[in-house]
Amino acid sequence: MVISPYLPEGATGFTTIELKSNHLGTARDGIVSCTTKVAHQGKTTQVLDAVVSHQETGKTIALFRCTQMILYPK
Repeated sequence: MVISPYLPEGATGFTTIELKSNHLGTARDGIVSCTTKVAHQGKTTQVLDAVVSHQETGKTIALFRCTQMILYPK
Protein backbone atom coordinates (compact mmCIF):
# COMPACT_ATOMS: atom_id res chain seq x y z
CA MET A 1 0.00 0.00 0.00
CA VAL A 2 1.33 3.42 -0.93
CA ILE A 3 0.65 6.23 1.52
CA SER A 4 0.61 9.72 0.04
CA PRO A 5 3.73 11.75 0.88
CA TYR A 6 1.40 14.76 1.17
CA LEU A 7 -0.48 13.58 4.28
CA PRO A 8 -0.60 16.05 7.20
CA GLU A 9 1.01 15.06 10.48
CA GLY A 10 -1.18 12.66 12.45
CA ALA A 11 -3.10 11.40 9.41
CA THR A 12 -3.31 7.64 8.91
CA GLY A 13 -4.38 7.60 5.28
CA PHE A 14 -6.92 8.88 2.80
CA THR A 15 -9.94 7.83 0.78
CA THR A 16 -10.94 9.06 -2.65
CA ILE A 17 -13.94 11.39 -2.77
CA GLU A 18 -13.85 11.95 -6.53
CA LEU A 19 -11.65 10.83 -9.42
CA LYS A 20 -11.95 12.35 -12.88
CA SER A 21 -10.01 11.01 -15.83
CA ASN A 22 -9.63 12.09 -19.45
CA HIS A 23 -8.07 9.52 -21.76
CA LEU A 24 -6.60 11.32 -24.74
CA GLY A 25 -4.43 8.76 -26.52
CA THR A 26 -2.64 5.44 -26.36
CA ALA A 27 0.89 4.12 -26.14
CA ARG A 28 1.50 0.90 -28.04
CA ASP A 29 5.17 0.71 -27.17
CA GLY A 30 7.85 2.51 -25.20
CA ILE A 31 7.64 3.88 -21.69
CA VAL A 32 4.89 5.99 -20.14
CA SER A 33 5.47 8.26 -17.16
CA CYS A 34 3.23 10.07 -14.70
CA THR A 35 3.83 13.38 -12.97
CA THR A 36 1.67 14.72 -10.15
CA LYS A 37 1.05 18.17 -8.74
CA VAL A 38 -0.84 19.18 -5.60
CA ALA A 39 -3.59 21.68 -6.45
CA HIS A 40 -4.88 21.94 -2.86
CA GLN A 41 -3.25 20.62 0.31
CA GLY A 42 -5.57 21.02 3.28
CA LYS A 43 -5.91 19.19 6.59
CA THR A 44 -9.21 17.49 5.67
CA THR A 45 -9.13 17.38 1.86
CA GLN A 46 -6.52 17.41 -0.86
CA VAL A 47 -6.72 17.73 -4.65
CA LEU A 48 -4.04 16.25 -6.89
CA ASP A 49 -3.58 16.47 -10.67
CA ALA A 50 -1.71 13.83 -12.66
CA VAL A 51 -0.51 13.79 -16.27
CA VAL A 52 0.39 10.52 -18.00
CA SER A 53 2.58 10.94 -21.05
CA HIS A 54 4.64 8.90 -23.50
CA GLN A 55 8.21 9.36 -22.36
CA GLU A 56 9.85 9.34 -25.82
CA THR A 57 7.35 11.54 -27.71
CA GLY A 58 6.09 13.70 -24.82
CA LYS A 59 2.50 13.11 -26.02
CA THR A 60 -0.09 13.43 -23.25
CA ILE A 61 -2.03 10.18 -22.91
CA ALA A 62 -4.28 10.87 -19.90
CA LEU A 63 -5.17 13.54 -17.34
CA PHE A 64 -6.45 12.83 -13.84
CA ARG A 65 -7.81 14.92 -10.96
CA CYS A 66 -8.32 13.24 -7.59
CA THR A 67 -10.02 14.72 -4.53
CA GLN A 68 -9.05 12.93 -1.33
CA MET A 69 -10.48 13.03 2.19
CA ILE A 70 -7.76 12.77 4.85
CA LEU A 71 -8.31 10.12 7.54
CA TYR A 72 -7.27 10.47 11.18
CA PRO A 73 -7.39 7.97 14.05
CA LYS A 74 -10.50 8.12 16.28
